[in-house]
Amino acid sequence: MYNPTLNGNHPKERLPEDNFDLIKAPTKLFHPYRLLIMKTLKLHGNVEFRQLKYNIPDITDGNLASHLGVLEKLGYIQSQKEIENRKLRTSYEITKKGMKDYQKLMIALKKLMNHETNI
Repeated sequence: MYNPTLNGNHPKERLPEDNFDLIKAPTKLFHPYRLLIMKTLKLHGNVEFRQLKYNIPDITDGNLASHLGVLEKLGYIQSQKEIENRKLRTSYEITKKGMKDYQKLMIALKKLMNHETNI
């Protein structure tokens, strides 16, 4: 059984309970590219695929499409397809569920980081 006092490094204080909100946060969002996608959609609203690719460095078309597919399957974003000048144009926007879960994750991360800077 683990005893934190055996090595002489007993924690001075326990993390505040609200730091454990991170454990309850949606883990499917907890990926760097997915966070960047969600932040871009939150800031700019309806965004085309090529604009997303431009705003996220070093991501391939396939990788971006995969992450967008996961986010859409989870109900965090929705896509809209239309033909413009005989070219298919796909744009994405965040859903209410996506906004709620994204904000929940951001609040949990902020709480954790605020505690870190107060130590």
